[in-house]
Amino acid sequence: MAKNFGQELEMTQTGLLTSKSGKTFIRIYFIRKGPGGEEASAEGIIPGYKIMKSEGFEPDEIAALEFYIKQNREDIVLRAKKLSNPWYWFK
Repeated sequence: MAKNFGQELEMTQTGLLTSKSGKTFIRIYFIRKGPGGEEASAEGIIPGYKIMKSEGFEPDEIAALEFYIKQNREDIVLRAKKLSNPWYWFK
């Protein structure tokens, strides 16, 4: 079992973003605070389903985060569309 198994993990994400080349993407952020106050963070991206930056996560944890992004991509994209809609902000 992984040493950090059972620790709470917080996920946030952006709405739909557009790169300079005109491609649409979403950034996903993960943060974990350890019992001693230490913090681990990771930043992923859709499309690609990859963790682009990480600090404090082990390689097997990064693989699990990438798996999570890929398996939950539809929900993540739906939330991004809602976040990108200004009318959603006023609900």
